[in-house]
Amino acid sequence: MSAARARRSVLYRLGTDPFSYAGARYLAVDVLLFDLEDSVSPADKADARARLAAAIAKGGFAGQELLVRINGLDTPWGEDDAKAVAGLAVDGVMLAKAEDAESMRALDKALSRAGAPAAMGLWAMVETPRGVLAADAIAGACRRMAGLAIGLGDLSRGMGGFRRAAPFRFPVLAALSTVLLAARAHGLAAIDSSFRDARDPAGFRAACLESRELGYDGKALSDPALAPIADDAFSPTAEERDWAARVLAALEASPPGILPVLDGQLVEPGYADVARRIVAAGTWRGVG
Repeated sequence: MSAARARRSVLYRLGTDPFSYAGARYLAVDVLLFDLEDSVSPADKADARARLAAAIAKGGFAGQELLVRINGLDTPWGEDDAKAVAGLAVDGVMLAKAEDAESMRALDKALSRAGAPAAMGLWAMVETPRGVLAADAIAGACRRMAGLAIGLGDLSRGMGGFRRAAPFRFPVLAALSTVLLAARAHGLAAIDSSFRDARDPAGFRAACLESRELGYDGKALSDPALAPIADDAFSPTAEERDWAARVLAALEASPPGILPVLDGQLVEPGYADVARRIVAAGTWRGVG
């Protein structure tokens, strides 16, 4: 099960840039996602692993959650990726193009054989039609599972569609909901796909708000300049924090077995969980 923490801004660090890994420690985001998959050419895979290892060993990160996206074990690079990442001080490993529970369990075993600590989480990047249909099985594949991320670019192409920037995401809303439901059913985090146009901050904010309304924890991005927008969009508003505090106060003051009424509405037990999540979110960086 995924630990409760802020995952509003998830920044890709692309392996094509030799300085991308090294400079990541200075970026104010919730999650750093180091890529060893699509952004690294076959000829550069070994060097990218070495650059990543050097960057992680140097340390100096400012509390960001550290994830590494690796190639599938059915590729020529997956096993070496797993062995390399198992020894790094990172929080989790993300399997690209995850399509079934068996691949997640295979990666779990590969990491364990390579000496990865039990606390190293396992993430699945769901980006194919087969992966979406298997999302529930993937989410429950093993104890290491920490989260699901959806990749809409490859998914849209796999569906035979044409991916557009928000608000034109109605063709993939079913997939977004399916992946989210699978994550929540297993107590996992859920990260939405990256936004296509970093030059459109207003569109990015709209996409973040839509994603939060769906229930996602955060959104992937490639430009660190967009991180404050994601952090704000996925953080509770002042009105939400006030509502949460009043809900918890009303429940605490209510006699046992009696549900209180707040603002003319019955405060059902499930509201307490929502309120606690909002209050906990108020401790995140930048949320006062």
